[in-house]
Amino acid sequence: MIRLNKSNVKTIIRKDGCWTGFLVANRVHPVHIEGLWYLGMKVTIIILEELEHLIARYAYYNCNNELGNRVAFYVQKETKVCK
Repeated sequence: MIRLNKSNVKTIIRKDGCWTGFLVANRVHPVHIEGLWYLGMKVTIIILEELEHLIARYAYYNCNNELGNRVAFYVQKETKVCK
């Protein structure tokens, strides 16, 4: 898993037209995104407004003091194409 920041995700959406990856609370270890705990939410984002909406919704329901108060973005190394 590769961690990205919000500006990188926005750039990918503008360039490729979409982004597929995981939204995760910022203190979650990458092993737990798809592992035993499955703490990440897999999303495909097509427009920038949708990105802001999903970040707000994910942060409201999933972020806390234990897992982290901000949203992090992860992508799998081999993932390139959005579908």
